[in-house]
Amino acid sequence: MRHALIVASMAALLTRGGIGFAAGMDDQVQNAAAPIAAKLVRGAVNAVTGIVEWPMQTYKGFARGVGFIKNRPLSAGVGTVLGFFRGIVHAAGRTGSGFTEVVACWLPNPKSNKGVGIPFDGEYAWDMGTAYDIFKPTLAEGLKPYPRKLVRGLGNGFGGIVDVPDQIIKGASSDSPVTGALFGAVKGVWSWMGRGVHGFSEAILFLTPNPEDHLGYPFEQDWFWDDIHQ
Repeated sequence: MRHALIVASMAALLTRGGIGFAAGMDDQVQNAAAPIAAKLVRGAVNAVTGIVEWPMQTYKGFARGVGFIKNRPLSAGVGTVLGFFRGIVHAAGRTGSGFTEVVACWLPNPKSNKGVGIPFDGEYAWDMGTAYDIFKPTLAEGLKPYPRKLVRGLGNGFGGIVDVPDQIIKGASSDSPVTGALFGAVKGVWSWMGRGVHGFSEAILFLTPNPEDHLGYPFEQDWFWDDIHQ
């Protein structure tokens, strides 16, 4: 019981708006820490509970059945089998993306996942939610998020290093060129690391679902080539 209370207290401190999180901190520090804390907490929850997707998706398959099969017992049976395998994919996606967020909680990430990778049914593994339908509006459109996730992942993973000279140039163009260039170098390496971790994670997990949004600090641009200084 005592351990449970300790864990609950730590979770409350880490979540956005958690009571007591900002005790002794000014607003600037609080605002800077909030995205890191939110990303860390969600990542930890998904990493630990990702395995729940397996039995949950199996149950969803039974409950939802298969639309074009009108015989309910047969529909439920086929849905259960499909849900079983769907659960493996969803469990891998939730666990993998969760670990990525934990490891990279302090690193920047893409601004959005809209149209990149298919979304989870719900925010948590135990939510019924709404299943992504690859046939809507058409099969061709429904499958596009998969290659987009792979392309963005490989692009950021291999091309993220471009952020380093780009940020140095931007910093050197400021009113304090030397200080700006040094700060730009640090920022560039930070961004490069974020693109590497998130990019290769997306490339590896491109066939699995992912959260609909990102909670951490966003890249200045989603695609690394948009960051190239003009």
